[in-house]
Parts: sequence; structure tokens; C-alpha cells
Amino acid sequence: MIRDIRKKERLITLRQLDYNAGELTTISNLDSHPICFPLEKSEDGEEYFIAREYSLTIPDDSVYHIPFMFNADGSPWYEGNLFFYRQSIDKATGYETTEELRARASMLLDYKLFCEDSSLDFLDFSSSRPGKRPTYNFFSHLKHNEKVSDKNVNKRTLVCYDFYKFLAKLPGFTIDINRVEKTTKAWLLFENGASKEVELRSQTVRVSHIAKEVPLGYVRDEGEDLRPLTNDQRDELIEVLNSKFTVDERLIHLSALNTGARKQSILTMRRKHIRHLTSFVLADDGISQKPEAEIARDGTLMLKANRHNGIDTKFGKSQTLYFPKKLIEQIKLYDDSNEAEKRRKLFRDLHGDILSDDDMYLFLSTRGNCHYMAKDDPRFRKVKSRPKGEHTDYLKNKLFKYVSDEFPRDFTFHWQRATFAFMLYQLLAPLVNYDSKVELKPGQMRPGDEIRFIQQRLHHANRETTEHYLKLFTNFDQIVAAQEAYEDRLFEGMGF
Repeated sequence: MIRDIRKKERLITLRQLDYNAGELTTISNLDSHPICFPLEKSEDGEEYFIAREYSLTIPDDSVYHIPFMFNADGSPWYEGNLFFYRQSIDKATGYETTEELRARASMLLDYKLFCEDSSLDFLDFSSSRPGKRPTYNFFSHLKHNEKVSDKNVNKRTLVCYDFYKFLAKLPGFTIDINRVEKTTKAWLLFENGASKEVELRSQTVRVSHIAKEVPLGYVRDEGEDLRPLTNDQRDELIEVLNSKFTVDERLIHLSALNTGARKQSILTMRRKHIRHLTSFVLADDGISQKPEAEIARDGTLMLKANRHNGIDTKFGKSQTLYFPKKLIEQIKLYDDSNEAEKRRKLFRDLHGDILSDDDMYLFLSTRGNCHYMAKDDPRFRKVKSRPKGEHTDYLKNKLFKYVSDEFPRDFTFHWQRATFAFMLYQLLAPLVNYDSKVELKPGQMRPGDEIRFIQQRLHHANRETTEHYLKLFTNFDQIVAAQEAYEDRLFEGMGF
């Protein structure tokens, strides 16, 4: 059912649908709207007119790459298509990107195919017995399908529930949402005292929240298992970057290594951001001007990263990135180079003046493409497959051609985030004064201050995540040695 070959013929993607800025009415102002038209599902003789047009924040009122489904007889599936059309316009949670829309359309079509195969009318909830209703039948089927994980079962039933909630609000449909699925209200309480009302659905299965064990020598950072490089491995990485990589490739790595930022933040930085930061560097050089950039107490330059200034972050959370001055100077030199200008020209040749000079990406490919498409990029809605930082995989494979056999082969770009944290820890650890009876000297810290400092730089919402880093960093060399000894024994036993 999940890989039904019929889906290839009954689910397509429409590249673009035009004109979504109007509202319909049955009342006509003949002076301005002399033309009337019928709508599918309208009553006999009922006619519609465009009542008003909205002034959108963006001039393009189209939707792009929207899923479109068909019935068994080849006609469009009216209800399903209308649902995804509306979700696409509203940018509803879980339906915001083309990838999400396509995945959920596939799930909803699976449900419709199940109803057809089971001779069930997907609009009929008249049965007094819940087990006879289509959604309850589908839920039971999913639970007993070994190929569908518990988490996936919940995703599929949620799409069905969202679909019927939408239909229940439309005129012409008599859907009683209480007969589709039983729900209860509950409140989520957060550590900061905030609360949120949520809806608990009955057609779900319990998903185990017991996380898999973190491998020895690693730390779990917001779902990712990361391991810092040792100092020797870090030095080898920098040596290879300096000798074998192009300037932009080196700067992308050094930005991660010196700020702890993730790839989506580094690869969505724009020219305006580097100009903002270099205003302070120029002021330091004696040019009389008021610096726009803020400077931290340790001398690093502070750059805000959020959805308002075009830098993408994980989960869209606002962050502050801290750049060493020397790194900013190197990025500025590259930004002013002929090579960078050549790539910007290629970008304009491909896409015109869709981005201003200020909003142009700092790092572009040799073909003039961005490595990661920011959410505020005007092309974001129009492109079906957006760049998402796959360039870092190319950089990793290139790195492995030049590093020694001792360099860890499971290294990923985001390891540099953990390496940055380890570097910070080594700088801060000697400054911690554990004697509470002795007055702090300038530059010293109390126990726990180093955790707060690293937590701030890594943008951890939960202090416990940062504490896991510090537990790893304590006796880190011994932990790595134990891990490598274990792997050696393991490989020997497997005959390698």
C-alpha cells in the first residue's frame, strides 16, 4: 500500500498556479465585475464574482510546486487538491515547504487508495460503530502493517485528521469531526512558566522516546551526535585547508571552526553582513567613522542571525554569531576579490537582479549558484529542489583525499561545531577559580560561568546540553584513546 504503483499516475506536481489574491462572493458590482462564473460544488444557478483583491506583501500571488491528485477515473480529486492548495497558501505548520506538501499528499493519497480498495466512502461517517468508519479502518490497518513505523503511523493519521478538519469547515460538506476521530484538550507546561493548549488525538500509537545511547566520545547536540577533533586532528585539518582548498572553501570551514555556526547560517550570509562587521575593523584601522558592529568583551565581532536579516538558523531561532576580527578581514578580502565578483556575475546571468548587491550570498559556487537557499530568497517559493548545503559533503570527500590515516573517517562538517566548543573549553578551564573563599582576580570565573559562556556561544536553549559537552571534555584524551582501542579490537575480530 505504501509503495502503490498507482500513485505514479495519480499524484503529480503543478509547477505554478496563478492568481490567489482574490476573494469570491455571490454579490456582484456590475460596474467593476461584469463577468460571472460558476464553481464546482456550487448550487444550480449560483454564480460567483471577484469581490476584492488583496495587497500582498509580495507582488507574486502564485503558489508553486503544489501536489495535484486524481480519482481512479482520471478526474481531479476535488477535496484533496483543495486541501493542499489551501495549506500551501496558508503555509500551515507541516505544510510549509514543497517537500512537506509532497510527502503529505502522498500519505493522503495512500489513505484514499485504501478506502477504494476497501470499498469505503471516505466522506461517509454515518456508521454508529467507529470501527466501520474509514479513518478508524485505516488506523487499524496501519497499526498492523509491519512496514510502517509507529512515528509514521501518527504522521499519516494526522494528515487525515487535518484533511477532515478542513472539509468540516467548508460549505456543502457534512463532516462531523468528532466522528472522524476522538480528541481531548490538554496543556503543555514549559520550564519558563509558559503553557500551550494542545489537541490529543485517539488515532495515534505511543512512540518510544528512549533515545539511542550516545556513542563513546560523542555528544548529542539537538539531535546530532558530534565529536570534537583532538588538537592534533584540528591542526591537521587547518593545514590541509590552507594547502589544498580554495579560499572560499577554507573560509567556510574556518567560519564553522571559529564560531560554532551551522552550515545553513554560514552559507546564507550575505555581503551586507560582512560590510556590517568590517565597519568595526575599519574603525580600528584609524578611519574616522562610528562602527555599526557590536563587539564582545573578548574582542569578537557580533553578528545577529535571524529570519529578519536573511541568515537561516536551525529551527529559525534568533542567534548571535561571534567572529574573530582576523577571520572577518580574510572574508572581506575574498568578498572584494575578482573571483568572488566573477561568481556574482554568473549568478546575475542566471537569475538577473533578483538579489540586490547587499543581499548577494557571500559564498557562491564556481557556477554562480548558492550553496544553501535562504528562506527569504525570492526564488524560495519557486524552486522545487533547493540547495541545502550538500556542498559540505563534497568538501568532506575532498578533505579525505589529503588527511592522514589517523584522521577520523566519520568526520562531518558539523564536527567543527563540537571542536569549536572544545577549543573554548580549553581557553576557559584555566580561568575557573574553584576556591569560593578567594576573591576573583580580573579575568577569572566562578564554577558554572564557563558553562554559561559556552552555552551562549552554541545557542543551547537547554543548559543540560552544554553540560554534556563539558562532561565529554573532561578527560577527553582518555575517552578518545579508549574508543580507538575498542575499535581496533572490534576490527581485528572482524578480520580487517
